[in-house]
Amino acid sequence: MNNFRRMACSLTALCLVFALSLPVSAKVEASGELKSLQSNLREVAKQVNPSVVLIVVEKKSSEKAPGGRFGFDYDFPNDLRKFFKEDNDNNYENTPKKKQKIPQYKSSGMGSGFVVTSDGYVITNYHVVEDADSVKVTMYDETVYDAEVKGYDKRHDVAVVKIKSEKKFPAAALGDSDQTLVGDIVIAIGNPFGYSNTVTMGIVSAKGRLFDNPELNGAIKRMPNIIQTDAAINPGNSGGPLLNIEGEVIGVNMAIAGDFSTGNVGNMGLGFAIPIKDVKKILDDLVKGKKNVTETPWVGIRLQDIDGRLAKKLGIKNGVLIPEVDEKGPGKAAGLLSGDVVIKLDGTDIGSGKQLAGAVASLEVGDKIVLTVNRGGKEQEIKLVLAPWGEKTAEVKGSGKKEDAGKKSSSIGVTVRTLTEKIEKQYGLKSGGGVIVTGVEDNSIAENAEIGEGDIIREVDRTAVKTADEFEKAVAEADLKAGVLILVEREGSSRYVVLSKE
Repeated sequence: MNNFRRMACSLTALCLVFALSLPVSAKVEASGELKSLQSNLREVAKQVNPSVVLIVVEKKSSEKAPGGRFGFDYDFPNDLRKFFKEDNDNNYENTPKKKQKIPQYKSSGMGSGFVVTSDGYVITNYHVVEDADSVKVTMYDETVYDAEVKGYDKRHDVAVVKIKSEKKFPAAALGDSDQTLVGDIVIAIGNPFGYSNTVTMGIVSAKGRLFDNPELNGAIKRMPNIIQTDAAINPGNSGGPLLNIEGEVIGVNMAIAGDFSTGNVGNMGLGFAIPIKDVKKILDDLVKGKKNVTETPWVGIRLQDIDGRLAKKLGIKNGVLIPEVDEKGPGKAAGLLSGDVVIKLDGTDIGSGKQLAGAVASLEVGDKIVLTVNRGGKEQEIKLVLAPWGEKTAEVKGSGKKEDAGKKSSSIGVTVRTLTEKIEKQYGLKSGGGVIVTGVEDNSIAENAEIGEGDIIREVDRTAVKTADEFEKAVAEADLKAGVLILVEREGSSRYVVLSKE
């Protein structure tokens, strides 16, 4: 036994000597630049966090909202109430003593905001406080205050909430979003999924984005000049500040990209914020109680950028092609036509659909504009008044069926049928004549131009075609070397394409 003890002690001593002989990891010394950045981030969080608030709202609704950790209060829906006694009567549905009232459910939601004046005015998103019956604001120190929605701008998704208190509150400093550049470090502070005063960091990924997402809020159809960031933003961050490295607010976090149909929405590195410059323009009015419910302005035209083939065929150098004019829009009433090329807006040259859409989105409903268009090689001015965003025309569904052989154009490799009234009704297509594509040959001119089965062809070289015979004749007489301009309609959207042997 003593021998075993001596052996164990020897092994222990050997292990100790071996351990002592191992090199000890030295402390990594951070560079001065990294230490400075870390110090900045700490200071921003320390200074701004007290200004950032959690906003919780309650709304009344006759419809049952879904439950969930951060969702809504639960109550029995109507079809379950009959299983419970009402007025001591088991037969609730047939009780004549009282009229059955439509139950009012309470749903709760939350978001973020930040104090901008010491007397308790808070900036947030309109969609955070929309239709709120009650608003409560929780400060950084967890003190809860009642609040009221003072003013809002529905279209620009900005609202101002006033804290009901005579106390003085720490206000965040507002910066200059125009001075912010792509690549700048930014910090987001908010309450994602209810985790209060969460601080994240990223960079400005892009500026001047044209944000177009009607799913966020029924009124928000299109917003120009939006800041994109990869700073982690999640549900609950809405209304919180996006800050520069000096702790100044340069944007109001508004939305994230994601598949909202699944309900599993989280940070994907694609967050969007309203530039603080745009918020400043309307801030005084909102503090005074202005409530703006104006919709996004609308012309009612579909836009298509012009590629090299189209430019050559149309004989133009710049502009945006209009493949479709909505029957309900002001553009139709003003005289815009499918095939027009918009080359100027109020005298300013237009080079892309994004530019034109952004320019219109920066205007207001009721504004008068002048579109200079090229129509058949001649320029003319179209004057119109911007209207509120209108409903889109009925969705066009291609048949995708080959009901008969139809007319085949061997020169471009496509088979078509006349678009009859019966076909239009059967597949819910718009009336107006034309042909429906029932077949496309492999490696043909039509396939190379991405023509597909179910497409509707309305025009050939700006001339309407009503039947398969008219289409066949028009294509046969066209110069495929120079290119043939075809107006194609697919799933409610119209687009010009050039069919060419090149």
